[in-house]
Parts: sequence; structure tokens; C-alpha cells
Amino acid sequence: MRPEPPAKLDRRTFIRRAGVIGGTGLVLAGSPALLAACGGSSTTTTAEELSLSSDLGGTQLVGLFNYTGNYLVTGAPQRLPFTIATPEGPPAESGPDTLTVRLRNGDRIGDPVVLTRHQDGTPIGYYPLITTFDTVGTWSIITDLDGREVSQSFAVQTPASVPLIQPGQPMPSVLTPTVDDGRGVTPICTNVPPCPLHTQTLADALALRTPVALLIGTPQFCQTGVCGPVLDLLLELKPEFPSVEFLHAEVYNNPNSGGDPAAAGLAPVVNSYGLSFEPSLFIANPNGTVATRLDNIFDRTEMRRALASVSA
Repeated sequence: MRPEPPAKLDRRTFIRRAGVIGGTGLVLAGSPALLAACGGSSTTTTAEELSLSSDLGGTQLVGLFNYTGNYLVTGAPQRLPFTIATPEGPPAESGPDTLTVRLRNGDRIGDPVVLTRHQDGTPIGYYPLITTFDTVGTWSIITDLDGREVSQSFAVQTPASVPLIQPGQPMPSVLTPTVDDGRGVTPICTNVPPCPLHTQTLADALALRTPVALLIGTPQFCQTGVCGPVLDLLLELKPEFPSVEFLHAEVYNNPNSGGDPAAAGLAPVVNSYGLSFEPSLFIANPNGTVATRLDNIFDRTEMRRALASVSA
């Protein structure tokens, strides 16, 4: 049985990012020794175990996900986006087209894997790694930057200990807000102008037994400058995939009710999908199982590939 997601997440926990904060683009923040993690606050691994390379005088490889825990699990394909940080902290404006990396777990070191740089519609470049972990514990990714070895460590847990819905699992059927029934969420879309992806509930879309693409994110209140752009990209790609039902769901119940957007609580879809971060794009097969989940940062190329994998 899957554990219940946290009953309440404070905004500070919810919006935390792997070194990315708001503005017109993404900016790495905090000490380069251990940048702010993306997502939930629970951790099974100490900060010392998850520190970056000991030589912090140069560029670093930084995970744009919650590398301290409550994110990566064994037994299902996991997507880990990385970016290159400058010595001063912000992401490098440019980078190599590819990175050759290796995974390490204890004394085990994997074969070299080539990662491709993505920046097709995103504010920074990043390198996604897709892999399946066979054991829990602290893992590391190793590569060479500027003639020196750098690494980023991260925690991998059992699926039962992480509430996040994983690829291969059923999409939870949720009565998400629509233009006809906001179900206590106002506004139902913080995009300007509101997007057209709120005409049916997620439950109705899943009942059609057709591919579904669900984006959970809040364009107006996103802290990373990503939620708006990825929604724009999703709307741009929609005509290419007429067999897919596209939906957008907001994060907060009533973000304009006070100084803190989370003061009125989180929309039900957030807890149903075990999220402690946003944006996240869930793409389901016609049978309602998750085929792909794209988190935190994803570009036009990754989105198109994921949509094509489920469309007729």
C-alpha cells in the first residue's frame, strides 16, 4: 500500500527547488556546497553525504530535483535533470552539447552514459538522465568539467516510502476544476490569459480511455520561471496530437487570499499525485497508466517525444 501524502505542505516546502528560484529565468541560489533542494523536506540522507565536489572553485554539476530524498525510487524509470552551475552559483549560459557521465553507488561505478543538452524553449540548458535504480541508498553522478572531476550525490528510496506517482502506476482519477465548476479553486488558471485546458475534469478525461496529458503547475506563482513557459509549450504542441486529452491544473486553492499563496491550502490534485514541487507533466496511456512524468524543467523536445509515445 502506498503511504498517504502529507496532509499539509507549507509554501516554503512546496516551492523549494534544486537551486532554482523565481524571476524571468532560473537562478541557482544558496551555497554551492549544497544548493536548495527541489521539493519535500523529508530526507533519509544527510547534507554531508549529498555535498557536491570538494573542489568548489569551478563549475559544478547540479541536480534540478530533490536530491535529498522523497523523490527518486527503485524499480521504475527515473528522470534526473542536471545543469551546469558557474563558480558564482547561477547556471552557465552555455555548455557542451553532450556530457559523458557515470553513476556510482558505493564501490560500483557504471559504464559511461552520454547525456544531451536540452534548451528548446526553456530558460536554461539542462541534461536529463533516465535510468532505473536497482538499490536504495546514496548514489552519485560523475563527470568532467573544465578538466576536473565533479559529482552530484542524491538519495534513492523504496517506492513505498515516496508518495509521488511513478511511471507504470495508474493515474489517480481526480475531479479537477473546470470552467463550469471550480470546486473551491480560484482562479482555476493563473495563466494570462487563462488557458483553454479546463473544459473537463481529469476523471472525465481518463474515462474516455484515450491518452491524457496533465500539467500541474501555477504560471503566476511558480517560483522558478518555468511553469508559464512549459504551459505555453504544451499549448503549442496540442494541435500535433489530436488523440491526446490535454489538461492543466493549478496548485493552490486560492493564492490571492492573502500574502501567502498557500494560505488557503493546496488543490486536491497536488496531494493525489504526491507532489511537493511543480511543475510536473503526467502523460498517460489509453489504459490510464503513467507512461512518462516530466518534472521541474522540460523542453519542447522532451514533451513532444513523450506525447508521441502515447498518441495514435
